[in-house]
Amino acid sequence: MASVENGNRISRRSISKNPPAGTEQSTKDPFQTLKSILGSNEYELEVDQDKGWEQLDQLNEYDGTSLEEIRFLSTTNNLETDHSEELDRILQFKSTVELFNKIITPLSDYLIDFNKKLMELSKELESLKSKSVNLSKNLSTRQILENKYTPIVSDLIIPPDVIRSIYNGEINQSWCENLQFLQEKTEIYNKYKEQCPNLKSLESLTKTLDLLYIKAIERIKNFMVSQIKSLRTIGTPSQVIQDQLIRCRDIYPFLQNRQPSLALEIRQAYVYTMKWYYHTHFQRYLQSLHRLTPVIVDKDSLIGGTQSLFKKSSIIDYSLGKRADIIKAEDPTVMPAQIAEFNQLKFHMETGFRSFNLAIIDNGSVEYLFLMEFFQMSGDVNGIFEQIFSTTFQLGVNYTKELVTSTYDIFGVLILIRLTQGLIFELQRRRIPVIEDYLNLQLITLWPKFQNLVDLNCENMKRSSSKSSSITGIKSNVSHPLTLQFTNLLTGFLKLTPPEQQSTQEPLYQSVQRIRNDYESTLTKMSKNLKQNELFLYNNYSYVWGILSECEGSLATSETEHFKLLVEAYKPK
Repeated sequence: MASVENGNRISRRSISKNPPAGTEQSTKDPFQTLKSILGSNEYELEVDQDKGWEQLDQLNEYDGTSLEEIRFLSTTNNLETDHSEELDRILQFKSTVELFNKIITPLSDYLIDFNKKLMELSKELESLKSKSVNLSKNLSTRQILENKYTPIVSDLIIPPDVIRSIYNGEINQSWCENLQFLQEKTEIYNKYKEQCPNLKSLESLTKTLDLLYIKAIERIKNFMVSQIKSLRTIGTPSQVIQDQLIRCRDIYPFLQNRQPSLALEIRQAYVYTMKWYYHTHFQRYLQSLHRLTPVIVDKDSLIGGTQSLFKKSSIIDYSLGKRADIIKAEDPTVMPAQIAEFNQLKFHMETGFRSFNLAIIDNGSVEYLFLMEFFQMSGDVNGIFEQIFSTTFQLGVNYTKELVTSTYDIFGVLILIRLTQGLIFELQRRRIPVIEDYLNLQLITLWPKFQNLVDLNCENMKRSSSKSSSITGIKSNVSHPLTLQFTNLLTGFLKLTPPEQQSTQEPLYQSVQRIRNDYESTLTKMSKNLKQNELFLYNNYSYVWGILSECEGSLATSETEHFKLLVEAYKPK
C-alpha cells in the first residue's frame, strides 16, 4: 500500500478527513441517510464503530503500515463488501417495490373508483334524504287532508257494489241492507245540503240516489207481484211464500214510505189472493171430509124410546166410551184429505169438525202473525184478517150446521161445544183473539141445537110414561130402562164437562136440572100403577145416586146430593 504511485495514491488525510464544518455532510450521519433511503422497517444497518477501530489499532503493528492506512484499507474492503450486500438488498427491495407496485396500482385504481362511487352514493343519499323529508311532509299533509276529507267522502260516496246489488242482486235478507243504506244516504245528503249548499258533487250524487230509489221500488214491486202470483198456482204452500217474504220483511215498510199508494195496492192484491187461496183449499178439504162415512144417530136414540132401545147393546152404544177422549187429545194434527177420501171406517161428527176447525185456527194463526210481522200492522190487522178469512169462516159455519141440523146425537153436539171452547182457550194462549169471533159464532149455532135436543129428549121421556111398552113388565126391585138411559145421559154430560168448567152460568146446568125434573116426574107417574111404588122409586134413585157419586165437579156434587136426598126419602122403613 505504501508503494502505490503518487498519481494513484489517495491521500489518507483526505479520506479520513472529516467534512468541513457547516456542510450538510458534517451534520448528517451517512448511516441515517442510508437508513432513511432503505427504510427502518425493511433494512437495519448496524455498524459497531468502536469495535472496528479497536481491530484497526491491533493491526498497527503489522507491516509497518500506519494505522490510518490500515483503517483506510479496512474501510475500503468493508465498504466494498457492504456495498455489494447493500446492492443486493436494494435490488431485492426494488423487486419488492415493483411487486408491490403491481399489487398496489390496481388497488389504488379500485380505491379511487370506490371513492368516486362513494362520493356519488353520498350525493344520492343526500338526494334521498331530501326526497324523504319532502315525502314526509307530503305524507303529513296527506294525512291531514285525509282526516279532514275522508269522513266527507265516506258520507257522500255510493259504492259500486251497492249499485250492482240493487240492480242485479237477488232479493233476500242481505239485499234489504241496501234499502237501509239508501235511507241513511238520504239523511246524510239532506244534512250536507243544509251545511254545504254550494257543494257541486252533491247534486249529481242526489240524482244517482234517486235513480237507485226508483230501481229498488221497481224490483220490490216485481218481486212481490211474482210471489203473490205464485200463491195462485195449484200446489204451492202459502207458508213457503210467506217465509220468503218474511226474510225480506224490510221491503214493505220501505215501499210504504216511498210509494204509499203502490204499497196499498200490493197489500190489497195479497188480501184478495189469500182470500181466494184459503177459500179454495178449505172448500176442497170439506169435500174430502164429506166423504167420511158418518155414524147415524136418529130419532130412535132419544131417551125414553121403545123397549128395543133399552137392550144392553143400545145402552153401551149410548155411553160415551172413547168419544170423550177427543176433547183432551194432544195430537195437533188433522186428518189429511187423502185419508178422509179413502177411509172406509165410520166416524162421529166430531172427527170432521175437529179437523176442519183445527186447520182453520192453525192457518189463521200463521196468517195473523204474518200480517203483523210483514205488513207491520197494528189496528188494521183485524179488519184485513177478516177480509181474508170471511168466506172461509162461512164455510166452517155452514159445515157445522150441516153436521147438527138433522142429528139427534146430543153427546156429539156437546162434544162440538167442548172442542170449540178448547180452541178458544188455545187462541187465548197464542194471543190471537181475532179468530174467537168465528168460534163464538160456532157456539151460537151449537148451544141452541143442544137445547133443542134436550127439549126433544124431555118430550120423548114424558111420552114414554104413557106407552104400554114402558109400563109392561115393570119390577119394583129392578132399575127401569129409562133410569139406565137417564143415568148414561147425565153421566155423559158430566164427563164432557171438566170439573173446572162446571158452572151454574153455563146453559148445561139448566139443561141438567130440566132433564132431571122431567125424569123424576116420569118415574113418579110410572110408579102410580105399582103396589110397591116407593120401593120402585128407591131402587131407581139408588142406582142413579150410586153412579153419580163416582163423578167429580160442582155440578156432579150438586146432583149427587139431590139424589141422595131422594134415596133417603124413599128408603124402605
